[in-house]
Amino acid sequence: MSEPDHPRRQLWLIAQQFILTLFDVFGAPEVIAARHTLVRAQWRLLAKWLRAGEALMRQLLLVEAAALPKLDVRVAMRAKRTRKRRTMEFSADAPETWRVGFRCFVSEDRRLPAGKMIKAKCRLEAGGPRFNSAWPLAERAEALLRVFNDPLPYARRLAARLFARPRRAGALMHYAPDSPPLIGAIAFTQVRVAAAESLCVFDTS
Repeated sequence: MSEPDHPRRQLWLIAQQFILTLFDVFGAPEVIAARHTLVRAQWRLLAKWLRAGEALMRQLLLVEAAALPKLDVRVAMRAKRTRKRRTMEFSADAPETWRVGFRCFVSEDRRLPAGKMIKAKCRLEAGGPRFNSAWPLAERAEALLRVFNDPLPYARRLAARLFARPRRAGALMHYAPDSPPLIGAIAFTQVRVAAAESLCVFDTS
């Protein structure tokens, strides 16, 4: 993990401390991946920590995006990332080769339809699998680390999207109720205040 070195260093030190704590408790991404599976309770706990970290990172990227020069909306709308097809290969001890991405915008409701939710619940109560794959969480942890180590490209892409569609900026402020205690209530508030102040950069009203 690289030391944060930019104008908003104090805010990024909060993210640094969170990630160090996350890896100290659960292990680095390659350690998580090497476990292959996690007991459901452990999986849920790590997922909760990752949600907190992702919420923190989205708000930090909002702050960084707001600090960038304003883009021409027409250019921002046309800007598209070219994706190359690659063979998916996973090696637990080489997280730098993983194909991961950080999602700034997450669907508000990604739940299963009511009928499928009931069936899934019945399967669990009937003695479904007690373990969950560790790979998805390892990938999310790696994505979090990559954003921290090099936030500028992510902030630039986010700025392009927000200057094109300013109303989406508010969605970056969403966080789960249990996020502040995991990050530190005071530290989380500091980042949140900075992010809230950054919203006005994209406010076209």
